[in-house]
Amino acid sequence: EGNADDHIMRSQGFTLSLVVAYLAFFLTWLTLDATLPVIVVGTIILGFGGWILAISVIVFFITGSLLSRLNRDFEMPDNVSVIPERRRDGLQIWANGFWAALFCVLWFLIPVEQFLGAAFGVIATATADTWATETGIRKPGKTISLKNFKSVKPGTDGGVSLKGSLFAILGSLMIGFFASQGHGSDPLSTFAVVTISGFLGCLIDSYIGATYQGTQNPENPGSLWLS
Repeated sequence: EGNADDHIMRSQGFTLSLVVAYLAFFLTWLTLDATLPVIVVGTIILGFGGWILAISVIVFFITGSLLSRLNRDFEMPDNVSVIPERRRDGLQIWANGFWAALFCVLWFLIPVEQFLGAAFGVIATATADTWATETGIRKPGKTISLKNFKSVKPGTDGGVSLKGSLFAILGSLMIGFFASQGHGSDPLSTFAVVTISGFLGCLIDSYIGATYQGTQNPENPGSLWLS
């Protein structure tokens, strides 16, 4: 069900997602199996969540992919537990996109602004985690585990550094800014809640990684989109 504008938004979401998915594949940012979830999630996010949320997702994806590409040409020292050269696969896309898409559908069915805010919070968490991961493995300085606060190799699940934490905050701030542009009755509160949620979500994800994942799997370092 929906009016003509709703159907137009869905059509635009499908078209844009199709273009982004296969462009990213040919740029070697995605594996072939990741194109389907990108199309599905992208269609839902733009079709139900609107342009501002869709733009924030695109900016997140582009910045994360560019940071990952930069790390491909960076020679990692022996004390870094991560292999940066990789494409995003379908499982990684679903890990992030499912929750953002679900909150968008809930917001469309039940027009409570907290649902759309939750979708922005998901993207803020993913951005914070991605920026922290991709920048934190390059000359991160001292890295400690959130599980026991002992020093660990950079790139270890649950390991955090000052540099990575600063970029996590910057990533959250960026998505918080997008969320405050036209969403919610109080832009300042929306900005603050999404920013804080994104950074806390990144820390919680790191703690879960330290507790349940142990050392990183080189084929899929971390959780969420990248971590």
